[in-house]
Amino acid sequence: MRRVLTTLTSLSPAARVLILNGLTFNFGFYMLMPYLAGHLSENLGLAGWAVGLVLGIRVFSQQGLFLLGGLLGDRIGYRRAILIGCAVRCVGFAVFGFSESLTVLLLAACLSGFAGALFTPCAQAYLADECQDAHLRKQAFALHNMASTAGMLIGPLAGLLFISVDFSVTGSVSAGLFLIMTLVQWRFLPLKDLVSGEQPVTMLRQCLDMLQQWPFLRFALLAAAYPLLFHPLYLAVPAYSHAYGGGQEWITQVFVITAVVGVLLQMPVSSLRQRWISEGQSMGAGLALMAASYGLLAEPLVTLLGAHLAVQLMAALFSVGSLLVLPLLSAHVPHYAKRGQLAAYYGFFAGVGGLVALFSNVLIGRFLSADQAPPQLLWWSLSAIGIGAAVGLAWHMGRLGHSTVQS
Repeated sequence: MRRVLTTLTSLSPAARVLILNGLTFNFGFYMLMPYLAGHLSENLGLAGWAVGLVLGIRVFSQQGLFLLGGLLGDRIGYRRAILIGCAVRCVGFAVFGFSESLTVLLLAACLSGFAGALFTPCAQAYLADECQDAHLRKQAFALHNMASTAGMLIGPLAGLLFISVDFSVTGSVSAGLFLIMTLVQWRFLPLKDLVSGEQPVTMLRQCLDMLQQWPFLRFALLAAAYPLLFHPLYLAVPAYSHAYGGGQEWITQVFVITAVVGVLLQMPVSSLRQRWISEGQSMGAGLALMAASYGLLAEPLVTLLGAHLAVQLMAALFSVGSLLVLPLLSAHVPHYAKRGQLAAYYGFFAGVGGLVALFSNVLIGRFLSADQAPPQLLWWSLSAIGIGAAVGLAWHMGRLGHSTVQS
C-alpha cells in the first residue's frame, strides 16, 4: 500500500484522475456487460442470433474503431475525446438498461462500443504524455492496470446485486458512473494543448506511415498475443469448467483469482521486475507464463492435478504473467509515435490486438462443443503461439536496445 501511495503522490493531478478513470470505467463496464446476454435472452426473449448480433456489434464497433478514435483524439484533443467518449457510453448503457427494441439495442451497442474506441486510446495517450519520464510512465501504467483490475473485480459483484432488483437499475447505475466521470474529468482534467507535427498530415497518410514503420508494426503484431491469450478466459475456460462439472462456480473463481492477484501483486511485481530483469525479458517472460498456464488444462497435467486445482493454478499463473507484460506494452508505445500522433499509435496498437482477439475467438469457437471438454489441441496451440510470441517480443526489444536492466 505504501508503494501505491508513493507512486500516486509522484504523479501529476491529471495522471491521478486517469488512474481513477481505469477503476471507474471497468467498474461500470463489468457491472453491466457480463449480465447483458442473460438479460437479452431471458428478460427480453431475444433469439440467440439477435443476442449474438448485439454483442458482436458492440465488440466490433469498439475493436474495429480504435484507430479512428486515436486519429480523432490527435485532432480534437485527448481531453475532449475522453469527455465525448464518457458521455456517449453513458447514453449507450442507459439505453441498454431500458430498451426492449432490437433496433434501439443495436444503436446502444454501436454507441457504447464507439465510446470505448474513442476514450481508450486517448486516455492512454494522455497518461503517457503526462509521464514524460520513462520509469514514471511504467509505474503509472502499472498503477492504472492495478486500478482497472480492481474495477474488473468489484464491477460484477455490484452488478449481481443490482440485477437482483432489475436490469434497468444496473443500466442506470452504470450509466450514472460514466456521467459522474464525465463531470469529474471536465472539472479536474486539464486541457492539453494540441501537439502538431512538423507538417499537417491526412488520416490516410498517417495510417500509411504507421504501416510502413516496420518496428512498430512488428511490436504491435507480437504484442497482439496478449489479447489472443486473454480472451479465451471468456470462451474456452468456461467451456472447460462446464465440461468438468465446475460450472459457474469455477468460472467465478478464475476471475476472482486473476483480479485479486492483479490488485495485490501488480506494484510489488513491477518493482521487482525493474530491479532484476530488463523490459524485454519481462515482456517475454510474462507472455510465456500466460501461454504456459494453458498447458495446465491439457493432459497429462489436468489428470495429475485434478481439473479443479488445474484451473485455479492456471488462473494464478496467467495473472502473474499478465502483471509482467501488460503495463510495459502500454508504456512502450510512445517509443514509436511521431510528434502529435500519440493517440493514433495507441489506437492502431489496440486495434491490431482487438482484431486478432476477435478472429481468434471465432476460430476457438469452432473447437468448442456444448457437451465436451475443449480439445487438447486448443490448449497446446495457445501455449505454442504464446511462447513463440514471447520469444519474438523479447528478441524485438533486444534489437531496440532495451535489454539493459533499468534502475
